[in-house]
Amino acid sequence: MWMEQVFERFVERSPFSVMTRATLEHLFADSFLDQVFRDHADAQYERELAFSAVATLLTQVVLRVRPSVRDAYRRSDAPIPATLKSVYEKLRHVEAAVCQELLRQTAARAAAVLACWPEAARPDPVPGLRLRVLDGNYLAGTQKRLKPLRGEGAAALPGMSVVMRDDRTGLLCRLACREDAYTNERALAGELLGWVEAGDLIVAGRNFCCLDFLRGLADRKAFFVIRHHEQVRLTRRARLRRLGRTKRGAVCEQQVEAGPQGLGLRCVVIELDEPAEDGETEVRLLSNVPAEKAGGLALAEAYLRRWRIEHSFQELTEQLRCEVDTPGYPKAALLGFSLAACAYNLWAVVKGALAATHGQGKVEEGLSSHALAQEVSQDTSGLQIALPPPFWERFAGMSSTEMAVWLKETARRVPWHRYRKSKRGPSKPPPPKRKGGRRRTHVSTARILNGGQQLSQ
Repeated sequence: MWMEQVFERFVERSPFSVMTRATLEHLFADSFLDQVFRDHADAQYERELAFSAVATLLTQVVLRVRPSVRDAYRRSDAPIPATLKSVYEKLRHVEAAVCQELLRQTAARAAAVLACWPEAARPDPVPGLRLRVLDGNYLAGTQKRLKPLRGEGAAALPGMSVVMRDDRTGLLCRLACREDAYTNERALAGELLGWVEAGDLIVAGRNFCCLDFLRGLADRKAFFVIRHHEQVRLTRRARLRRLGRTKRGAVCEQQVEAGPQGLGLRCVVIELDEPAEDGETEVRLLSNVPAEKAGGLALAEAYLRRWRIEHSFQELTEQLRCEVDTPGYPKAALLGFSLAACAYNLWAVVKGALAATHGQGKVEEGLSSHALAQEVSQDTSGLQIALPPPFWERFAGMSSTEMAVWLKETARRVPWHRYRKSKRGPSKPPPPKRKGGRRRTHVSTARILNGGQQLSQ
């Protein structure tokens, strides 16, 4: 009885930490994690130390509840039946297949919950085609604790990944990861094509623009809007015609053929009002979407939705800790990234409950992800002390429908004003650099506020 009272107090005072902990139990039950490991681990095995125990420790680091794996190990709710060295050994040998399958199956479980809220789904920019965005991500350099790295002056990159994002649900649904950080996205084209289904609309940057990949998408009856890379030679078959404008600039279109075999495509050109960060003034897009399905303006708008996966990577970095740089081993870093992607999907479910209650537009434009992450990192530790693991097992046994009902009911109790984004004015330009003369290295703030006058002592 008293546990239920404590639970209700947390729901009132820290609803996001409760919703996150409950969803974590539903999506990441120990039995589920261990089964994924058994089905897809090739060289590793389980004896005293289960994969779920290691994944739970690293998840606490990813959610910023604990600062390190060592701290999570020492403050674990239940004793870990192995030494800390054994935990690190387990982390350094988790295979890429386990990481990839962990994200795929977790995304499928999250999608089952989100499917209970049709009102929370985002509309497709091209009706009838499911928008999926591909993007590559190179993990930042790790600490150089490993002996072979200590004399290395350059950054130690632990690996790279390619992620697919489902725009309709907002979930990161597929992952391909490699330990070699010099791997190019195009080298993974064969594996990425295995993710594609008929009726998908694939949006991607120029690194995915190669003829074999474009033909592979067309052979699978999928459609694409991919930024043109200069290695794909284009032959013009019609004059460029203007279509209108988007928020970024004017849009034009023409018919082209790509490659020596003449793959017929549409080339949509966005003439940018302001140059991009790399200095380019236009964006050229190649697409096989028929004109009767979508006009050039709709294809340009679909490509501009690609910023959402960039925003996802930003949240993985800033709100979650997707780059656990302390172990140094590539496999450990890739496991940390995959768990961060799973945690991002967990929050997509929580945000979906809010969208089903308050509306998708209000959540996307007004919810502060920073406030959500801050509450979870600050309050989860107290939640774990007050309510032990057996209390949360009820959520692991819930069906997707039951979980969706509970989350929506809890979302209605969220005090929205505590989690609204702070409105900011336009960024002010930096002060001009001083030309000539000696450059000051510091100033007295008090003197500047006092008009440059010396203050009385």
